[in-house]
Amino acid sequence: MTQIINKYILPNELSIHFFVNGFSFCANSHIDFTPINSGIEELKVSLKKKLEFFPKDNFEIFSVVFFQRPSTFVPQKFFDSKKSKIYLSLYNKTPKEDIVAYDILESQQQVNVYSFEKVIKTILDETKIQFNFIHYNTILHKKILSICSFIEFKYQLFIHIQYKAVDVFLAETDQIVFNNRFSIKNEDEFLYYIFFVVEQFDLKIDDFEIIFLGKFFEYNRYYDLTSEFHKNYKFIENDSEIIDQSKHNAPYLANYSG
Repeated sequence: MTQIINKYILPNELSIHFFVNGFSFCANSHIDFTPINSGIEELKVSLKKKLEFFPKDNFEIFSVVFFQRPSTFVPQKFFDSKKSKIYLSLYNKTPKEDIVAYDILESQQQVNVYSFEKVIKTILDETKIQFNFIHYNTILHKKILSICSFIEFKYQLFIHIQYKAVDVFLAETDQIVFNNRFSIKNEDEFLYYIFFVVEQFDLKIDDFEIIFLGKFFEYNRYYDLTSEFHKNYKFIENDSEIIDQSKHNAPYLANYSG
């Protein structure tokens, strides 16, 4: 898959973000979310209709960010593209009809392997537009490595909350030693998985800080619960807030395309 070189959505760019419950057409100034409630056929019809009527002539750059499925990282020196499905099978069950893709993180010497519905690529190909594809976990991985700092604490636990899921990254000495995506339905499940990571790595209370990616009203209860058991926590705000992030299923990444 083609790598995306820009970081935020540009004024002349359209970025389509695909989620399990719909997709967002994201421009530099606004977000337009289309819900999908009944599966692949509804996705096919809705996406075609949206592409047909959306003013594509207003844009010169087109990108896609996939949020539907988890991904897995493989060290670049061990990566074999022919084994991509095998890598994914060790982490997550991949639907047979899915396309398996990967992003190469050259500076981190990692490869992020993921899958997405074949129908999406088929429909996008019909537009004759060159779309650049990327997985959201690639964006998070690069972002976290660019902001992690170990002046005060040995570890940093980065938390990214999105629609019915939480991404957890544990960083130590300028590298990510653990990351996973957990499906959550409520605050109790959120706390369970955070405690799980803390216990698995035997993190001492004064050895780590928790860093939330973004601060959003709809997740205030998660922040409040975290503060009850851990005093060292802070928020990393998105430094580009042109878009109304509240309309996005993963608000911290609403402005990102790569």
